[in-house]
Amino acid sequence: MVQSHGNNDEYFHSEAKVYSLRSNCWRRIKDVCFYHKFSREFGFLANNALHWMVFKTPQSRNQELVGFDLGSEEFRFLELPESTYREINNVVVDVWIMKEYGVKQSWIKSISWNEPHNISDSPVAAPLAFSKNGNKVLFNIAYKWCHLRKRGGKFVWYDLGSQRVENVGNRQIPTSFDVDLFVDSLVPLNSNAQQ
Repeated sequence: MVQSHGNNDEYFHSEAKVYSLRSNCWRRIKDVCFYHKFSREFGFLANNALHWMVFKTPQSRNQELVGFDLGSEEFRFLELPESTYREINNVVVDVWIMKEYGVKQSWIKSISWNEPHNISDSPVAAPLAFSKNGNKVLFNIAYKWCHLRKRGGKFVWYDLGSQRVENVGNRQIPTSFDVDLFVDSLVPLNSNAQQ
């Protein structure tokens, strides 16, 4: 996906292309009908679709969930759960699970914590993994400074039983870093994919 806009969002253009391993070329598909406000947003794969949090217009303040079906090559908005609004000074991390894909009523809140002393400065909290015994969740708390093109953050464990958060100490983590999830694939990306 390529999106470009002018100063103050007065001009906006978007297009989407799919790379075919079989034909070894890019093919333009239906243009995207949403807007990314951040320069680097990776899609998350679930139910044979890539998903992003997006905005319907450049001026919008409410994020929406959109999925790109890899089979039909169609974009589709998915309804999010009804959110609970809290005071502006509170920092809240909520983790929701959609039990039945595409069904708004199937969203279940799995984790919710309000820890302003552990998280500050407009973070993005991403759950990464469960502990070996399954009683804790590892989160990456990322801080974005878009104008400096830097990202930083920290790692924390969230204890599902006690609902407490503890910092993960690691002196070898640089001050600016990204965290991405890796999933093994059966597709050999370094071949010409001729069948």
